[in-house]
Amino acid sequence: MKSRILIIAALVLLAPSIKAESGDSTKIAPFHLSFITPLGTNGLESWNTTNNFSVNMFAGFSGGLNGVEFAGFANALKGDMKGIQFAGFCNNTFGTAQGAEIAGFWNYNHKEIKGFQASGFANFALGHVDGFQASGFVNYADGIPFGQFSGFANLSTAKVYGIQASGFANVTIGNMKGVQGSVFANMTVGDQTGVQASGFSNVVTGEMKGIQAAGFFNYTKKLNGVQLGVFNYADSVDNGIPIGVFSFVRNGYLALEIGGNESLLGTISLKTGVNKFYNIISIGGTIRQDRLLWGWGYGIGTRLPLANKMDLSLEAISYHLNEDAWFTAHINLLNRMNLTLSYDVNQTFSVYAGPALNVWVTNVDSGGDPYTELPFDEWTLYESSRKNTEVTIYPGLSAGIRVRVN
Repeated sequence: MKSRILIIAALVLLAPSIKAESGDSTKIAPFHLSFITPLGTNGLESWNTTNNFSVNMFAGFSGGLNGVEFAGFANALKGDMKGIQFAGFCNNTFGTAQGAEIAGFWNYNHKEIKGFQASGFANFALGHVDGFQASGFVNYADGIPFGQFSGFANLSTAKVYGIQASGFANVTIGNMKGVQGSVFANMTVGDQTGVQASGFSNVVTGEMKGIQAAGFFNYTKKLNGVQLGVFNYADSVDNGIPIGVFSFVRNGYLALEIGGNESLLGTISLKTGVNKFYNIISIGGTIRQDRLLWGWGYGIGTRLPLANKMDLSLEAISYHLNEDAWFTAHINLLNRMNLTLSYDVNQTFSVYAGPALNVWVTNVDSGGDPYTELPFDEWTLYESSRKNTEVTIYPGLSAGIRVRVN
């Protein structure tokens, strides 16, 4: 087996240096049969001959193909290919290709392809692929308009108009218009229009027009669309929304609020994202009947401009409160809907105030008593106990100061 691979490797390496007297294939053979070049019907003229129908029982090296070629192990062409190549192991074309290359292990093309490559392991095209590549492991092309499909990774060193789908990662060095889908990561070194979807991360070094959706992290220099991920980053957002647990826009909305409400006498909140949609990370605490209630919260919000120096914010935030401990294991949720009006004292500082609606949810013991008492019970509107959970609804107020960082 090793000797066979060495023979094929030698043919591939010597192919660019073998030239016919005229510099191109000059003969046409309607039919060609060989065991391994030059042991075939074309003999020593094989690398100067273009075949219409060729069968290589083991491996063959010809000048070109205008039809169909089969090989038990490998096909190699010095010139162009028009038609279909089938090989048990590999196909190698050092000219242009129009049609299909299908192999059990790899397909290699030294120039452009109009058609497709399909292999069990890898496809390589040093030129542009006007079609698609499909492999069990990796695809490489210098630009592709339709798509790359692989079990592991796809790489294009020029623009892609179409689809990249892989079991691990996709990389486009150039502009991308279409869809990138991978289990782990997608990267476009340039602008992208369309969709990036991955299990872990997406990166666009230019402008993203469309949707970035990742299981963990999204990055783009400029966003004109939507980011969906745990962490999102964008230098700037023209007309878009980052949605996640934590979204940071360099030229977006970033503010720190210090305030309080009827349930939590002191709160500190970080708000980051854009005016249309921002994330809220908050901590707060209060003393209630000699009990320390404190906790952390996460929420989302949107800001609507009303007039010069004034805006209206609508926010939803949920706190998990801990009672006289670092962590309370049972359900202890303070859910708030805040509607606040703010006034800009200057470009940095604002004051805000407004009404709120609270929904308190906590577990109860076997006797029907809540494990944790309400943080505030003077204005109860609704109370209900079902199975092991108690729900109480009551109105509230909030107020404070806002420091605009960005």
